[in-house]
Amino acid sequence: MNLPVQLFIDGTYCDASSARRTTLINPATEDPFAEVTAADSACVQAAIESAQRAWESGWRDLAPGKRESILHGVARELRDYLEEIAQLETMQIGKPIGDAREEAALGARVFEYYAGAVTKFCGQTIPVARGGFDFTLRQPMGVVAAIVPWNFPFPIACWKAAPALAAGNCVVLKPASLSPLTALKLGELAHASGLPPGVLQVLPGAGSAIGDTLVAHPLVRKISFTGSTAIGRHIMELAARDLKRVSLELGGKSPNIIFTDADWERAAESSPLSVFANTGQDCCARSRVFVERSIFEPFVEKFVAATKQLLVDEPTKAETQVGPLVSAGQRATVEDFLSDARKRGSRFAYSRCQCVALRPQRITLDERSAPCDPRGEGGRERRAQH
Repeated sequence: MNLPVQLFIDGTYCDASSARRTTLINPATEDPFAEVTAADSACVQAAIESAQRAWESGWRDLAPGKRESILHGVARELRDYLEEIAQLETMQIGKPIGDAREEAALGARVFEYYAGAVTKFCGQTIPVARGGFDFTLRQPMGVVAAIVPWNFPFPIACWKAAPALAAGNCVVLKPASLSPLTALKLGELAHASGLPPGVLQVLPGAGSAIGDTLVAHPLVRKISFTGSTAIGRHIMELAARDLKRVSLELGGKSPNIIFTDADWERAAESSPLSVFANTGQDCCARSRVFVERSIFEPFVEKFVAATKQLLVDEPTKAETQVGPLVSAGQRATVEDFLSDARKRGSRFAYSRCQCVALRPQRITLDERSAPCDPRGEGGRERRAQH
């Protein structure tokens, strides 16, 4: 398999003016397997200007039916390369191959959906006084910056890129530095299926090096960001200077709430995957369970028994349900949470590599949750509380 390890600008792979590279580590083996070009500010400038040219020279004015046809072509191309996309995802972030295949297919469906939506973007007429006529038009904004995290790299890239492209915008896609390969493959396949050069750019590299340049550039008119609350706040502050439109998907804390009159046995059996899927690296993972006191002990017993049935193994195996954490840094963060829980007197139930911290407590209605980014604000207070 040829790994995409360069920037993707103006419809082709290229290197940056600097010699900076990002080393990718296979989380399952901890072996380095690729050196990916890291974008710098000059690359950001070139990519944005290329996207602006592509927008002005025809993409924004392309007939909706033609744009629809191109996006359907992208979806078909993605389907032809589903296995390669899945293998890249498993290699770079350790996602179980079964999950990676499902997410690769999801990306193709996303492009199919928005291809069908192209001809449905309509304005409306508005009633006014007699003799008047008022109407609205929906028009593309121009260059959209899409910043994607590492936990679901391919589907989130598709969720951001497909609707923006369908509406006639051009996209500069910034994948996380840990997971650039499937984003680069998306850019390559999209242009191979008929997307004009410059309509979708892909810039791997560290957000700390190029994020501010991307967000603050005057030609970027919309930013879509998924990630930590702290970075989201910073992006909003930068975008506010030019009144840019911003979409933010930030941290969350999602509990399961189990009352006695619920089917709590079924909830206990199904809850483990709601937190351990994707190795718990999910901002909507149900990492807390609030259980009515009268059923707490039997619920925990069934929950732990169901957890023991999860198959933790190499991510390349089709039957694997839980793979490795994405990096040594994330593993250290989880170990820090566990150490903190031990110091606070939590009781642990172990199952192979997994453990669940048990801390019965009284829950009050004014308790607040913390963002999901483990290194963001409130990270110290986020413990496994099952």
